[in-house]
Amino acid sequence: MRISRLAVRVSVLLVFLVLFLWVAPAAADEFVYVVQAGDTLYSIARRYTTTVAEIMQANGLANYTIHVGQSLGIPAGVEPTPAPPPAGDGIYYTVMGGDTLFRISQRFGVSSALVARANGIVNPALIFPGQQLFIPTVQEPLPSPSPPPTPEPGEGFYYSVQVGDTLFRIAARFGTTVSLIISSNDLANPNLIAVGQQLWIPGHAGPAPAPPSPSPPPPPVAGFGYGIQVHLPGQDMNQVLGAVNDLGLSWVKQQIEWKVFEPVPGQIQWSELDTMVNAADAHGLRLLFSVVKAPAWSRSTSEEDGPPLSFHDYWTFVGALAARYAGRVDAYEIWNEQNLRREWNGQPLSASRYVELLAGAYNAVKAADPGAVVVSGAPAPTGWNDGVTAIDDRIYLDAMYAAGLKSYSDAIGAHPNGWANHASIYCCRQEPDVPSHNDHPSFFFRHTIEDYWNIMVRWGDQGARLWATEFGWGSLDGLAGGAQPGYEFVAYNSEADQADYLTQAFSLARSGNYVGVMFVWNLNFCPVAGAGAEQCYWGIVRPDWSPRAAYGALKNMPKP
Repeated sequence: MRISRLAVRVSVLLVFLVLFLWVAPAAADEFVYVVQAGDTLYSIARRYTTTVAEIMQANGLANYTIHVGQSLGIPAGVEPTPAPPPAGDGIYYTVMGGDTLFRISQRFGVSSALVARANGIVNPALIFPGQQLFIPTVQEPLPSPSPPPTPEPGEGFYYSVQVGDTLFRIAARFGTTVSLIISSNDLANPNLIAVGQQLWIPGHAGPAPAPPSPSPPPPPVAGFGYGIQVHLPGQDMNQVLGAVNDLGLSWVKQQIEWKVFEPVPGQIQWSELDTMVNAADAHGLRLLFSVVKAPAWSRSTSEEDGPPLSFHDYWTFVGALAARYAGRVDAYEIWNEQNLRREWNGQPLSASRYVELLAGAYNAVKAADPGAVVVSGAPAPTGWNDGVTAIDDRIYLDAMYAAGLKSYSDAIGAHPNGWANHASIYCCRQEPDVPSHNDHPSFFFRHTIEDYWNIMVRWGDQGARLWATEFGWGSLDGLAGGAQPGYEFVAYNSEADQADYLTQAFSLARSGNYVGVMFVWNLNFCPVAGAGAEQCYWGIVRPDWSPRAAYGALKNMPKP
């Protein structure tokens, strides 16, 4: 018996010894890196001169999702060291979480273009925490922009860039041209001008008298707004936007399918875009562009919709929109329901990869139009969480924050649809008149907006507002034919239910004091797509433009 016990003890010791030897420390050519806020696998790989694939293989990662505090083994990496200082005076600055090139340049009183040139940065959106940047011609951070330099020879004057300025606006105000301002100031990128930057305006002895500049735009996250999603391309825009005016709504959302407007690289089809923006201006409406769906030339697959292989292509397109429509398009939503494979096909579902797309788009928009609101793409409410077809929207939003969402958004996008459940109730309920779509929080409007707000508060983002860039209730009532498979719940709602739920949702959200603009889904997809299309279930006019009950309810709803 004693021999048996001894043998057991020896066996146990041998097992522990084997395990100890097996769980060996990282190889000499590896080290451990702890993920910081704002990190992505791509930014970490760039920083340590390795590849995303090598990091994933070394750490057994099945997808691109990483989280703050996670330890990663970095293969064949070397701690980055500052490069030799470029010629001239200046200091080194270490990029922090939430930094952008624009914010850094403002802090040190220099231009974004100057910092980009000094560091050989081709794409100003691609900077990352821990990166060493050389800030030229300064000794320490300045509390305000540097005083104007000595004027150059010849007629002209220095102008200090204001909030909302673009080179086009400045040139128009002072009767000169954009190209002349660019050449006079040696601007490498005309989209990269910063508030407080001093520009030499050639050809004038001083500023011409001008009416007082308009007040800076209100903080992007302030205020509650009433809006609706429309479809303008190919439609009678006066009829569509006239209906929005009749409803008493002040915002419209138009989805911009990138693949439609840039079918060939570098050849943006501006004509219909210009017509839409001009029409919104003419009707006195504020405009949200939701920019989605990469063109085939930018993708690795033609299946469903998804992002481009190179995010830079998307940033270039969004930046071009913001530059052309500065001060006219009020807000940009960056992508749509990116937690679903059908919207993010071609790459694994990943909140950190999405935030990388968002960060570059945010910088591109702000460089061209600082007053524009940048809204993060709204995840689709779904309880499905296999990581391939979909990621649960609450989990995905939390992961977006872990990847740095707070630093790259003015408002947080949401799609709090209600299926067949009243706007005021929480999950879950069992009622005979609603036999499905009633057993998960994602099916409930109120549960969704409150869950999202709680996630925002947990990440310290109370200063932002939740924008419902799409919400609504579908109804089959009064439409020919039955519900499409998967949309059976629209048969549970009458037109009166749809009307009641929409008005109650506005009232409930406004009372919460954390929701910004809300966009009803939708106005005119019945006339566009026909009664048999699923988009028509949510429409508030019929295929012949006659109003459904929700139209009258929204028109008569108080809008304080």
